[in-house]
This record gives sequence, C-alpha cells and structure tokens, in this order.
Amino acid sequence: MVLPGRNRSRCRTLLTLSLGLNLFLIGWVVTGSFPADCAKPDPAPETVAAEIAAALPQADRTLLLQAVAAQSPALLEARRSYLEAFNRLRAVIVTEPLNPVDLRRAVADMRTTRQAERSLFGDTIVEALPKMSPQGRQAFVASHLGGRQ
Repeated sequence: MVLPGRNRSRCRTLLTLSLGLNLFLIGWVVTGSFPADCAKPDPAPETVAAEIAAALPQADRTLLLQAVAAQSPALLEARRSYLEAFNRLRAVIVTEPLNPVDLRRAVADMRTTRQAERSLFGDTIVEALPKMSPQGRQAFVASHLGGRQ
C-alpha cells in the first residue's frame, strides 16, 4: 500500500523530471534549427598556421610562417570580409520579424566569404608543402590532417 504523501512526492519528482527533459529537448531543437556554420567564426588562418607550425621542425616552421606572411594582406582582407558577413548574418538572425529570404542570403554570403578565406589559406599551404622536408610533411599530416601515415 502506497501512502498518499509519498505518491505526491513521486508525482512532483516525475513532473519536475518531465519538465526538465522537455526544456532540454526544446533547447536542442531550437539550437539545431540554425545552420551549424553560424555558431561562431572559424579561427583565423594565422592562428591555424601558428598551430600547425608549432608541430613542424624548425626549418619547415620558418618556411610555413614565411609563406603565410607573404600572403598576409590577402589573408587579412579575406578574414575581414568573412567576419563582416558573419556579423551581418548575426544581425539578420536577431531582426524581428525574421526574414527567411534575408537569412538565406546572409548564410550564402557568409559561406562564400568563409570559403574564399579557406581557399586562399589552402593555396598558401599547398605552395609551402612541396618545399618542406619529408619529416615536416609527416608532422603536417600528424598535426593538421588527423594523424601520421
């Protein structure tokens, strides 16, 4: 036989758990409804290059950092364009009422500018890789492409 006081306590506990689960699911659905690439800006190419360079032998580190420095003006301009597009997207998302056409346009613009930045950085890396030592290329794979071959 279950006492009435215990039954109320169990009901409250179940109700609290149910409410908590519902709030979690609502939050999950809402955050999942925004494009994944809208969450935060990607790291700057210079930041990525510094992380990669830290894993390379000294001569290859210098080579990579010099290649990035040579492209610095173009990389900075690409970064500026990407961050401007990212901030425009943020502004569109919080505008009331939300205009789906503006949202799609802002997402497309942000993706385009992000891709331009990534392509320029990738081209810079591709120019530096053939000049690196075999050990440097192996370290590049280990640090940037998910492990040694």
